[in-house]
Amino acid sequence: MAGPANYDVGIVGLGYVGLTLATVLAEAGNTVIGVEKRADIVDMTNEGSPHFTETGLPDALAGVTRSKKLVAAERFDNSFSCDTYIITVGTPLSPDGVARVDMIEAAARDIAENMSDGALVVLRSTVKVGTTRNVVAPILAASGKKFDIAMCPERTLEGKALQELRELPQIIGADDPAVADRAAALFRRLTISIVQVADIETAEII
Repeated sequence: MAGPANYDVGIVGLGYVGLTLATVLAEAGNTVIGVEKRADIVDMTNEGSPHFTETGLPDALAGVTRSKKLVAAERFDNSFSCDTYIITVGTPLSPDGVARVDMIEAAARDIAENMSDGALVVLRSTVKVGTTRNVVAPILAASGKKFDIAMCPERTLEGKALQELRELPQIIGADDPAVADRAAALFRRLTISIVQVADIETAEII
């Protein structure tokens, strides 16, 4: 009986940021699984059809889903694990104007349950300073598993996402240089332009 499938990268959240990143990472040769709770988006992704308009995305997505470099699922389960997890869920404002972190908390809990010892977890959502260290890291640590954590903020412009993922400098923030190098190695598959900053909080500010 075959064991769980292992993917190079798991993207949590297939909105604008997540789906474009998943597509470009898959084009670069990585095996990618995108986890998205909205069933209609999962179905569209697996059919190779993006759920929003973005230059170049229809052809790129169709190619990587056809080759099975990118697949989508509604939830984490024990049928797969990932070497690296990237959180790209939204952080919308609450009615009182505060950025919500409940979707980030949920994503971190799902990753904590699914990950194996030594996984790399990257926060890419737009968050206030301290979220990586004070929200995500404690949830992961409660699992008792070993993990590396980094903050690599998204900076793409609608209409140019695929181009900018391949050209814009990617910001890498981690406390440990070895972890920063590990995260940089992932994004270096997309672009040669990597900027490693001093720590997690500096990346969040950027």
